[in-house]
Amino acid sequence: MRAALAGRGVDLTLDVAEGCVTAIVGPNGAGKTSLLHLVAGLARPTSGSVRIADREVAGATSVPVHQRRVALLTQRPALFPHLDVLANVAFGPRAVGSSASDARTRAVAELEAVGCGDLASRRPQDLSGGQAQRVAIARALATDPDVVLLDEPLAGLDIAVATDVRHALAARLRGRTALLVTHELLDVWTIAEQVAVLEGGRVVESGPVAELLARPTSTFLGRLSGTNLFTGTALSDTVLQIAPGVNLHGLPDPDQPLAAGMAGLASVQPAAVALHLSDPGGSPRNHLAAQVTGIEPRGHYVRVNLTVAGQPLAADLTGQAVAELGLRHGLAVQAAIKATQVRLYGR
Repeated sequence: MRAALAGRGVDLTLDVAEGCVTAIVGPNGAGKTSLLHLVAGLARPTSGSVRIADREVAGATSVPVHQRRVALLTQRPALFPHLDVLANVAFGPRAVGSSASDARTRAVAELEAVGCGDLASRRPQDLSGGQAQRVAIARALATDPDVVLLDEPLAGLDIAVATDVRHALAARLRGRTALLVTHELLDVWTIAEQVAVLEGGRVVESGPVAELLARPTSTFLGRLSGTNLFTGTALSDTVLQIAPGVNLHGLPDPDQPLAAGMAGLASVQPAAVALHLSDPGGSPRNHLAAQVTGIEPRGHYVRVNLTVAGQPLAADLTGQAVAELGLRHGLAVQAAIKATQVRLYGR
Protein backbone atom coordinates (compact mmCIF):
# COMPACT_ATOMS: atom_id res chain seq x y z
CA MET A 1 0.00 0.00 0.00
CA ARG A 2 1.12 3.50 -0.91
CA ALA A 3 -1.95 5.66 -0.53
CA ALA A 4 -3.03 9.03 0.80
CA LEU A 5 -6.22 10.56 2.14
CA ALA A 6 -5.64 14.29 1.83
CA GLY A 7 -8.69 15.27 3.89
CA ARG A 8 -7.50 13.21 6.85
CA GLY A 9 -3.80 14.09 6.63
CA VAL A 10 -2.94 10.46 5.94
CA ASP A 11 -0.12 9.34 3.64
CA LEU A 12 0.69 5.68 4.22
CA THR A 13 3.33 3.36 2.85
CA LEU A 14 3.11 -0.19 4.16
CA ASP A 15 3.96 -3.58 2.71
CA VAL A 16 2.48 -6.61 4.47
CA ALA A 17 3.81 -10.10 3.81
CA GLU A 18 1.29 -12.70 2.70
CA GLY A 19 0.28 -15.02 5.53
CA CYS A 20 1.50 -12.59 8.20
CA VAL A 21 -0.42 -10.87 11.00
CA THR A 22 0.70 -7.25 11.37
CA ALA A 23 -0.27 -5.23 14.43
CA ILE A 24 -1.07 -1.58 13.70
CA VAL A 25 -0.39 0.66 16.69
CA GLY A 26 -0.16 4.38 17.34
CA PRO A 27 -1.77 7.23 19.28
CA ASN A 28 -5.38 8.28 18.74
CA GLY A 29 -5.79 10.08 15.43
CA ALA A 30 -2.64 8.55 13.93
CA GLY A 31 -4.51 7.06 10.96
CA LYS A 32 -5.03 3.45 12.06
CA THR A 33 -8.72 3.26 11.20
CA SER A 34 -8.09 5.15 7.95
CA LEU A 35 -5.60 2.45 7.01
CA LEU A 36 -8.23 -0.25 7.50
CA HIS A 37 -10.81 1.77 5.59
CA LEU A 38 -8.46 2.15 2.62
CA VAL A 39 -7.93 -1.60 2.45
CA ALA A 40 -11.60 -2.45 3.03
CA GLY A 41 -12.84 0.05 0.44
CA LEU A 42 -14.68 2.25 2.94
CA ALA A 43 -12.42 5.15 1.91
CA ARG A 44 -10.97 5.95 -1.52
CA PRO A 45 -7.39 7.24 -1.70
CA THR A 46 -6.90 10.73 -3.09
CA SER A 47 -3.58 9.50 -4.49
CA GLY A 48 -1.60 6.28 -4.62
CA SER A 49 -2.96 2.75 -4.69
CA VAL A 50 -3.86 -0.25 -2.57
CA ARG A 51 -3.01 -3.80 -3.66
CA ILE A 52 -4.27 -7.05 -2.17
CA ALA A 53 -2.24 -10.05 -3.26
CA ASP A 54 -1.68 -9.43 -6.99
CA ARG A 55 -4.73 -7.19 -7.47
CA GLU A 56 -4.96 -3.44 -7.39
CA VAL A 57 -8.18 -2.71 -5.51
CA ALA A 58 -7.86 1.08 -5.21
CA GLY A 59 -6.09 3.65 -7.34
CA ALA A 60 -6.26 3.54 -11.12
CA THR A 61 -8.57 0.55 -10.62
CA SER A 62 -11.28 0.58 -7.96
CA VAL A 63 -12.73 -2.74 -6.83
CA PRO A 64 -16.10 -2.61 -4.99
CA VAL A 65 -16.11 -3.51 -1.31
CA HIS A 66 -17.96 -6.79 -1.81
CA GLN A 67 -15.43 -7.98 -4.39
CA ARG A 68 -12.26 -7.30 -2.41
CA ARG A 69 -12.23 -10.59 -0.46
CA VAL A 70 -11.69 -8.67 2.76
CA ALA A 71 -13.22 -9.37 6.17
CA LEU A 72 -13.56 -6.55 8.72
CA LEU A 73 -13.99 -7.37 12.40
CA THR A 74 -14.53 -4.59 14.96
CA GLN A 75 -15.17 -4.55 18.71
CA ARG A 76 -18.89 -4.83 17.92
CA PRO A 77 -19.70 -8.33 16.62
CA ALA A 78 -22.64 -6.94 14.57
CA LEU A 79 -24.28 -10.35 14.18
CA PHE A 80 -27.61 -10.50 12.35
CA PRO A 81 -30.21 -10.56 15.17
CA HIS A 82 -32.85 -12.41 13.11
CA LEU A 83 -30.54 -15.36 12.34
CA ASP A 84 -29.22 -18.02 14.67
CA VAL A 85 -25.48 -18.47 15.14
CA LEU A 86 -25.12 -21.16 12.47
CA ALA A 87 -26.99 -19.08 9.90
CA ASN A 88 -24.88 -16.02 10.77
CA VAL A 89 -21.66 -17.87 9.99
CA ALA A 90 -23.12 -19.59 6.92
CA PHE A 91 -24.29 -16.27 5.49
CA GLY A 92 -20.88 -15.38 4.05
CA PRO A 93 -20.26 -18.64 2.16
CA ARG A 94 -23.81 -18.50 0.80
CA ALA A 95 -23.28 -14.90 -0.35
CA VAL A 96 -20.22 -15.90 -2.39
CA GLY A 97 -21.98 -18.81 -4.09
CA SER A 98 -21.66 -21.89 -1.87
CA SER A 99 -24.58 -24.29 -1.73
CA ALA A 100 -26.69 -24.34 1.42
CA SER A 101 -25.17 -27.69 2.39
CA ASP A 102 -21.57 -26.59 1.83
CA ALA A 103 -22.17 -23.30 3.64
CA ARG A 104 -23.63 -25.14 6.63
CA THR A 105 -20.70 -27.57 6.71
CA ARG A 106 -18.20 -24.71 6.61
CA ALA A 107 -20.09 -22.80 9.31
CA VAL A 108 -20.06 -25.81 11.61
CA ALA A 109 -16.30 -26.22 11.09
CA GLU A 110 -15.59 -22.56 11.81
CA LEU A 111 -17.73 -22.57 14.94
CA GLU A 112 -15.98 -25.69 16.21
CA ALA A 113 -12.61 -24.06 15.54
CA VAL A 114 -13.41 -21.17 17.90
CA GLY A 115 -15.06 -23.37 20.54
CA CYS A 116 -18.64 -22.38 19.75
CA GLY A 117 -20.00 -25.52 18.11
CA ASP A 118 -22.58 -25.94 20.87
CA LEU A 119 -23.98 -22.45 20.26
CA ALA A 120 -25.15 -23.06 16.70
CA SER A 121 -28.87 -22.84 17.45
CA ARG A 122 -28.72 -19.76 19.67
CA ARG A 123 -29.69 -16.25 18.68
CA PRO A 124 -27.15 -13.41 19.05
CA GLN A 125 -29.09 -11.84 21.91
CA ASP A 126 -28.59 -15.04 23.92
CA LEU A 127 -24.78 -14.89 23.69
CA SER A 128 -22.28 -13.38 26.10
CA GLY A 129 -19.88 -10.73 24.80
CA GLY A 130 -17.06 -13.23 24.46
CA GLN A 131 -19.25 -15.79 22.71
CA ALA A 132 -20.54 -13.19 20.26
CA GLN A 133 -17.01 -12.11 19.38
CA ARG A 134 -15.94 -15.72 18.82
CA VAL A 135 -18.91 -16.19 16.49
CA ALA A 136 -17.93 -12.98 14.69
CA ILE A 137 -14.43 -14.40 14.19
CA ALA A 138 -15.92 -17.59 12.73
CA ARG A 139 -18.15 -15.56 10.41
CA ALA A 140 -15.25 -13.38 9.25
CA LEU A 141 -13.12 -16.39 8.32
CA ALA A 142 -15.84 -18.54 6.78
CA THR A 143 -15.36 -16.94 3.34
CA ASP A 144 -11.57 -17.44 3.24
CA PRO A 145 -10.81 -13.72 2.85
CA ASP A 146 -7.49 -12.65 1.36
CA VAL A 147 -7.09 -10.13 4.17
CA VAL A 148 -8.62 -10.00 7.64
CA LEU A 149 -8.94 -6.52 9.13
CA LEU A 150 -9.42 -6.24 12.89
CA ASP A 151 -10.20 -2.92 14.56
CA GLU A 152 -9.61 -3.43 18.29
CA PRO A 153 -11.76 -6.59 18.39
CA LEU A 154 -11.07 -7.24 22.09
CA ALA A 155 -11.57 -3.70 23.39
CA GLY A 156 -15.14 -4.24 24.59
CA LEU A 157 -14.45 -7.44 26.56
CA ASP A 158 -13.52 -7.84 30.20
CA ILE A 159 -10.02 -9.12 30.97
CA ALA A 160 -10.86 -12.79 31.56
CA VAL A 161 -13.03 -13.06 28.45
CA ALA A 162 -10.53 -11.12 26.33
CA THR A 163 -7.81 -13.63 27.26
CA ASP A 164 -9.81 -16.56 25.91
CA VAL A 165 -10.86 -14.73 22.75
CA ARG A 166 -7.26 -13.52 22.20
CA HIS A 167 -5.95 -17.09 22.14
CA ALA A 168 -8.76 -18.22 19.83
CA LEU A 169 -8.00 -15.33 17.50
CA ALA A 170 -4.28 -16.06 17.49
CA ALA A 171 -4.92 -19.69 16.56
CA ARG A 172 -7.38 -18.89 13.78
CA LEU A 173 -5.24 -16.15 12.20
CA ARG A 174 -2.08 -18.23 12.03
CA GLY A 175 -0.94 -18.35 8.40
CA ARG A 176 -3.45 -15.69 7.28
CA THR A 177 -2.81 -12.15 6.11
CA ALA A 178 -4.27 -9.78 8.69
CA LEU A 179 -4.02 -6.23 9.99
CA LEU A 180 -4.78 -5.88 13.70
CA VAL A 181 -5.36 -2.41 15.14
CA THR A 182 -4.79 -2.52 18.89
CA HIS A 183 -3.67 -0.48 21.89
CA GLU A 184 -2.73 -3.59 23.89
CA LEU A 185 0.85 -4.84 24.08
CA LEU A 186 -0.44 -8.34 24.89
CA ASP A 187 -2.29 -8.43 21.56
CA VAL A 188 0.92 -7.51 19.75
CA TRP A 189 2.93 -10.24 21.46
CA THR A 190 0.24 -12.93 21.33
CA ILE A 191 -1.31 -12.47 17.90
CA ALA A 192 1.07 -10.56 15.61
CA GLU A 193 4.35 -11.39 13.90
CA GLN A 194 5.01 -7.88 12.58
CA VAL A 195 4.18 -4.44 13.96
CA ALA A 196 3.77 -1.08 12.24
CA VAL A 197 3.67 2.20 14.17
CA LEU A 198 1.60 5.12 12.85
CA GLU A 199 2.06 8.70 13.96
CA GLY A 200 0.60 11.77 12.31
CA GLY A 201 -0.83 9.77 9.41
CA ARG A 202 2.52 8.18 8.54
CA VAL A 203 4.14 4.80 9.16
CA VAL A 204 7.16 5.75 11.29
CA GLU A 205 8.57 2.26 11.91
CA SER A 206 7.72 -1.32 11.05
CA GLY A 207 9.28 -4.74 11.39
CA PRO A 208 9.25 -7.98 13.40
CA VAL A 209 7.55 -7.70 16.78
CA ALA A 210 10.46 -8.96 18.88
CA GLU A 211 12.98 -6.77 17.06
CA LEU A 212 11.01 -3.53 17.30
CA LEU A 213 9.91 -4.00 20.90
CA ALA A 214 13.52 -4.68 21.88
CA ARG A 215 14.75 -1.51 20.15
CA PRO A 216 11.81 0.87 19.59
CA THR A 217 12.59 4.03 17.67
CA SER A 218 9.26 5.82 18.25
CA THR A 219 8.13 7.26 21.56
CA PHE A 220 4.74 5.58 21.22
CA LEU A 221 6.17 2.10 20.78
CA GLY A 222 8.58 2.72 23.63
CA ARG A 223 5.67 3.56 25.91
CA LEU A 224 3.60 0.65 24.65
CA SER A 225 6.44 -1.74 25.43
CA GLY A 226 6.89 -0.16 28.87
CA THR A 227 10.22 1.47 27.99
CA ASN A 228 11.27 5.09 28.41
CA LEU A 229 12.79 6.37 25.20
CA PHE A 230 14.96 9.47 24.93
CA THR A 231 16.09 10.91 21.60
CA GLY A 232 19.25 12.89 21.08
CA THR A 233 22.65 13.16 19.46
CA ALA A 234 25.56 10.89 20.34
CA LEU A 235 28.65 12.48 21.85
CA SER A 236 30.27 9.03 21.87
CA ASP A 237 29.11 5.41 21.90
CA THR A 238 28.30 5.73 25.63
CA VAL A 239 26.95 9.30 25.88
CA LEU A 240 23.76 10.72 24.36
CA GLN A 241 22.99 14.43 24.53
CA ILE A 242 19.21 14.75 24.94
CA ALA A 243 19.25 18.57 25.27
CA PRO A 244 21.97 21.23 25.46
CA GLY A 245 23.94 20.47 28.61
CA VAL A 246 21.84 17.36 29.43
CA ASN A 247 23.59 14.06 28.77
CA LEU A 248 22.72 10.43 29.39
CA HIS A 249 25.48 7.89 29.99
CA GLY A 250 24.78 4.27 29.19
CA LEU A 251 25.88 1.01 27.65
CA PRO A 252 26.14 0.75 23.85
CA ASP A 253 23.97 -1.76 22.03
CA PRO A 254 26.39 -4.11 20.21
CA ASP A 255 23.98 -4.56 17.29
CA GLN A 256 23.33 -0.83 16.73
CA PRO A 257 26.27 1.06 18.27
CA LEU A 258 26.43 4.84 18.30
CA ALA A 259 29.18 7.06 16.97
CA ALA A 260 29.72 10.74 17.71
CA GLY A 261 27.30 12.94 15.77
CA MET A 262 24.73 10.22 15.10
CA ALA A 263 21.05 10.56 15.96
CA GLY A 264 20.52 8.12 18.78
CA LEU A 265 18.14 6.69 21.34
CA ALA A 266 18.40 5.79 25.00
CA SER A 267 16.03 3.22 26.51
CA VAL A 268 15.40 2.98 30.25
CA GLN A 269 12.94 0.77 32.12
CA PRO A 270 10.61 2.71 34.49
CA ALA A 271 11.68 0.48 37.39
CA ALA A 272 15.27 1.68 36.93
CA VAL A 273 14.36 5.31 37.69
CA ALA A 274 14.78 6.57 41.26
CA LEU A 275 13.39 9.94 42.37
CA HIS A 276 14.80 12.35 44.96
CA LEU A 277 13.72 15.76 46.22
CA SER A 278 17.28 17.07 45.86
CA ASP A 279 20.48 16.00 44.13
CA PRO A 280 21.44 12.68 45.75
CA GLY A 281 25.14 13.36 45.27
CA GLY A 282 27.67 10.67 44.46
CA SER A 283 28.42 9.99 40.83
CA PRO A 284 27.21 12.88 38.64
CA ARG A 285 26.08 10.53 35.89
CA ASN A 286 22.39 10.52 35.01
CA HIS A 287 21.14 12.83 37.73
CA LEU A 288 18.42 14.64 35.78
CA ALA A 289 16.24 17.60 36.71
CA ALA A 290 12.62 16.49 36.25
CA GLN A 291 9.09 17.67 36.91
CA VAL A 292 6.12 15.50 37.90
CA THR A 293 3.28 15.61 35.35
CA GLY A 294 1.06 12.84 36.68
CA ILE A 295 0.68 9.99 39.17
CA GLU A 296 -1.15 6.74 38.30
CA PRO A 297 -1.74 3.89 40.80
CA ARG A 298 -1.18 0.58 39.00
CA GLY A 299 -1.89 -2.24 41.40
CA HIS A 300 1.30 -3.07 43.30
CA TYR A 301 3.16 0.03 42.15
CA VAL A 302 2.62 3.66 41.20
CA ARG A 303 3.55 5.07 37.79
CA VAL A 304 4.98 8.59 38.13
CA ASN A 305 5.04 10.51 34.87
CA LEU A 306 7.63 13.25 34.47
CA THR A 307 9.33 15.45 31.92
CA VAL A 308 13.10 15.74 31.56
CA ALA A 309 14.47 18.35 29.17
CA GLY A 310 11.12 18.39 27.38
CA GLN A 311 11.00 14.61 26.96
CA PRO A 312 8.68 12.21 28.84
CA LEU A 313 9.98 9.90 31.55
CA ALA A 314 8.08 7.32 33.61
CA ALA A 315 9.20 5.97 36.98
CA ASP A 316 7.64 3.03 38.80
CA LEU A 317 7.74 3.45 42.57
CA THR A 318 6.09 1.90 45.59
CA GLY A 319 3.15 3.70 47.13
CA GLN A 320 5.24 4.22 50.26
CA ALA A 321 7.99 5.97 48.27
CA VAL A 322 5.45 8.27 46.59
CA ALA A 323 3.97 9.19 49.98
CA GLU A 324 7.36 9.76 51.64
CA LEU A 325 8.49 12.04 48.81
CA GLY A 326 5.18 13.89 48.82
CA LEU A 327 5.02 13.66 45.03
CA ARG A 328 2.38 15.79 43.32
CA HIS A 329 1.73 17.35 39.94
CA GLY A 330 4.23 20.09 39.13
CA LEU A 331 6.79 19.12 41.80
CA ALA A 332 10.45 19.49 40.77
CA VAL A 333 12.52 16.40 41.54
CA GLN A 334 15.81 14.75 40.64
CA ALA A 335 15.68 11.54 38.60
CA ALA A 336 18.63 9.20 39.13
CA ILE A 337 19.38 6.40 36.67
CA LYS A 338 22.40 4.12 36.80
CA ALA A 339 24.40 4.16 33.57
CA THR A 340 24.29 0.35 33.57
CA GLN A 341 20.49 0.58 33.27
CA VAL A 342 20.58 2.75 30.13
CA ARG A 343 20.96 1.22 26.67
CA LEU A 344 22.10 3.43 23.81
CA TYR A 345 21.57 2.66 20.16
CA GLY A 346 21.28 4.31 16.75
CA ARG A 347 18.01 5.28 15.12
